[in-house]
Parts: sequence; C-alpha cells; structure tokens
Amino acid sequence: MPLKIVTHSLDAMLWRHGMWHPAIGPLLRNIVLLTLFCLATGGAFFVISSWFFWFGVGMGLMALIFFGLAHFFLRSGLSDYSTSFLRIVLLRWGGRQVILAGLLYTALIVCKAPPSAILGGFAASVAAALFTYALAVRGQ
Repeated sequence: MPLKIVTHSLDAMLWRHGMWHPAIGPLLRNIVLLTLFCLATGGAFFVISSWFFWFGVGMGLMALIFFGLAHFFLRSGLSDYSTSFLRIVLLRWGGRQVILAGLLYTALIVCKAPPSAILGGFAASVAAALFTYALAVRGQ
C-alpha cells in the first residue's frame, strides 16, 4: 500500500476522532506511522531480536498518551482554565499514568521486555513529536 494512501486514510481517521488542529494532526499521524513501522519491522524480525519490536511498543504507549491528551484538550477549550478544569486534567492524566504503569509492568515483568527498548521508544516518540510540531509551526 503506498504511503500516500496510508497517510490520507490516517489523516481522515484522526479528523473523524476530533484531531482537527493543523499542528496536532500531523504530529499524531507521524507518531502512529513510525509506531506501525517499528512494530511491523520488529514483528518481522522478532525471531532474530525482539528489541526493535519492544521499541515499537514503547512508541505505541507514548502515542496512546499523546492521542489521549490531544483528544481531551482539543475537545475542551483551552481558554476554560479553572480549578475544576485542573482537577479533571490531573485526574485524567493520573488515570493515563495508571494504565501506562499496568502496561509497562506487563511488558517488563510478564513479557520480559528489555527496558532500554521501551525507554528508547518513549524517547523516539517524544523526539518525533517535537520535530513534527516544529515543522508544523514553522510552516504556518
């Protein structure tokens, strides 16, 4: 499947889920594409080395965090700052951290994933997000 078709269908899916911001949509799209690439490549070479697969899992976990935060902040207006808004943000952030902790425990302890691979996936996902955001802001 050509990359252009995948990119357009992923953009359409993100648009349907409320990711309409011109800087956030490409950010999420690029992180998801990188995650899918790492998971597919890591899955293909899992027998040789599982490190790249767990790298993709780390990227996927961070992509879920980015997606959840973007979905929340784009759905609620950013101008509505109040103490109740802060409580909701902290509660949702804490809930995401609990889910992330459960998934990390499962990956590290149950599946015996290498911690360096998951941490590398986290770092690569954040770096890709910052790079994509810088390009999007520069292009505006």
